[in-house]
Order: sequence, then C-alpha cells, then structure tokens
Amino acid sequence: MNEHVDYQYKEEEIGTFTRFLWWCAGADKKILFYSSYSDNVKYQGLGGIVLATGVLAALSMFFAINYIFENIKISIPVGLFWGAIIFNLDRFIVSSTGKGDGTDQMTGKELWNATPRLIMAIILGLTISAPLEVYIFQKEIDKQFYKLDQEEQKIEIKKIEDLYTQSPEFNKLNKDKLLLEDEIKKLESEREEYQKLAAKENTTEKGGCGPKCQEFKRMATDVLLRIDERKTKINEISKKLQVYDDEKNTKIKELSQVNNASHGLLDRLHALHEIPGASTPALMIRLLFIFIEISPVLLKLMLIKGPADYMSENINQILMAKQGIDIVHIKDEKDNLHKVTLHHNPKRINEIIEHQNQKETENAKEAIRAFAEKERQKINSNPDDFIRPTE
Repeated sequence: MNEHVDYQYKEEEIGTFTRFLWWCAGADKKILFYSSYSDNVKYQGLGGIVLATGVLAALSMFFAINYIFENIKISIPVGLFWGAIIFNLDRFIVSSTGKGDGTDQMTGKELWNATPRLIMAIILGLTISAPLEVYIFQKEIDKQFYKLDQEEQKIEIKKIEDLYTQSPEFNKLNKDKLLLEDEIKKLESEREEYQKLAAKENTTEKGGCGPKCQEFKRMATDVLLRIDERKTKINEISKKLQVYDDEKNTKIKELSQVNNASHGLLDRLHALHEIPGASTPALMIRLLFIFIEISPVLLKLMLIKGPADYMSENINQILMAKQGIDIVHIKDEKDNLHKVTLHHNPKRINEIIEHQNQKETENAKEAIRAFAEKERQKINSNPDDFIRPTE
C-alpha cells in the first residue's frame, strides 16, 4: 500500500469528458483529484444524469417547435437554447442539494428539506416529457387525427350545406327551377297531344294535312317555343346555383386543408389521451422522465459520504476560518440548541475603528486643553496685550 500514501490523480489520468461530467455535477475537480475512485465515479454518474436531462430537454423543445413552425432552422437553435436552460437549472438543483445525513437512508426531514427542489424537478420532467410523448406516439396520433377529422368534417360539411340550403335566394332559385321543370312536363304533354291531333288529321282520306292539321302543328310549335323559353330560364338558374355549389365545394376543400394543417402540440396531446389504451404507456413514459429528472436529487440524499465530501467540508471550514467566520452552537433559556454564525473580522475592524475614534477624541480634547492653558499663561504674564481701552 506504499503507493497509496500520496493518493492523487495526475492531470493526464483524468480525461476531458470526465472533467466535463464533474462540472455538470457541480463538483470540485481539485478535491476529486485527491479522492477515491468511487467518488470520481459517483460524481461522473451525477453529471451524466444532469447532461442527459439537458439533452432530452433540447430534443423535447426541438420537436415542440417543429410541430408549431415546421421549420428546422428555427427548431434547432430554440431547442438548444431550451436545453441549455434546463441543464443550468438541473446543475443548480444538484449542486445546491445537500448530502443528507451521510448514509444511504433518507429520513422524512431530508425529504422535507429537498421538497422545493423535487417539485422543480417534477415540473421540469413533465415539461420535457410532453413533446417526446407526442413524438413517440406520432403514428397512433395521426390515425386518431384521421378519425377525428373525418367526424369533424362531416359535422362541418353539414353546417356548410345547411348554410346554403337555408339561404332565401338559394331556396327561391331551386323553387323556381322546380316550377319551370313542372311546367315543361305539362307543356311536353300538351305538345305531344297537339302532335297526335295533327297526325290524326294528316290522313289520305281527309286530303292530307288540312287546315286543322296545320293549326295543330302551329300550336305544337308554339308549345315548343314556350318549352325552349323555360329551358333557357332553367339554364340561367342552374348557372346561378352552380355558383353556390362552387362556393360550397371551395369551403369544404379549405376546411379539409385547415384540419390537416391545424394540429398543434396541444391538439396532439389531446388526441393522444383519446386513443384507447394509450393512457398507460403515456403515463409510464411520463413517470420515466420525471424519475430521470428527480433522480439526481434523490441520489444525492442517498449517497454515503466519501473522502471528497469530508475534504469539501474541511476546505469550507478553512476558508471560513481565514475570513474570520465561526459557527457556534448556543443554548437558550429553554435548553434549545441554536446555531449562530460569528463574523470575527467585521467585529475586529469595528473594535479597531471604535478605539481609534476614542483615542482621536481624547487627543483632540487634550490639544484644546493644552492650548487653553498656554493662552492663560500669556494673559497672566501680560494682561495689557489682551485689553483694549474704550474711547
């Protein structure tokens, strides 16, 4: 064991990535150079978890922004920026969380003290998990959207059709068209009747098409003109109705395009929960991300103190002592123990300044007294110099 007397890692023995993971965990690399291998691995693991949450947050925001803008040039920088924010928050939470009582057991007091940090971690976990859930179940969500869009389109198409069928002008045009079609049917019957009468009169026995035959043909021709006139009106009405149909079909087509392009992140989350049987897998994924997010806090409370922790406490006490800071425990009247922080340097400086002010005051008083005594001696030796006769 002689080689372990000076147990210190050399700079070249610690890789750059290991130092980066230490930094992610908020650990002091100067202390870890003098620590055991288990301490090095412990803080590497903590740093790896913090780094993983930052990467997951960046991916999560990338997918969320990509759903909104559908622009990778916007999604990448926003995702990286959000990942950096979450990474910084996690690094702060881990570095500011205490180490518990130094054992692998967590007490109620430790959990209570860590509650604010656990709440922050849970909120971050929920924030990270939502967009990733949507991405993981993207195919199932698209199927659900197709079903929902079909149902929604049927309802909206019915509304559009009702809007046109309830239009007074639209109804009037249809009514006029039906009336004209009924008139055409009657006129067709009337024309056929005239044609039959003309054919009946147009016989060899009666000398061919006589006056009555000619009259029936003329009347049939008049009816045909009236039929053509009504058909012309029907064509005009049909053109106007076609305008309505074109407008209706355009709105239905636009409705389909809007439905296909209007599914944002919130719609996708809602659709995910509408999928039968998807609640349990989605919940498991959400809990997984929450566990990943809170695990560094819980692990720090469960970690057994190692050499690095004791050396860190030792360095803190040395730095406090050099700055004149002392922590003492004082009992009150009810025998309750209170921790009090004493700041010796400010107290010492205040005492020195107070003493200096006191001495300067004494010196000023002594100077005034000596000056007054000297002036009194001058007056006693030659009072005429200080008295002026009145004229």
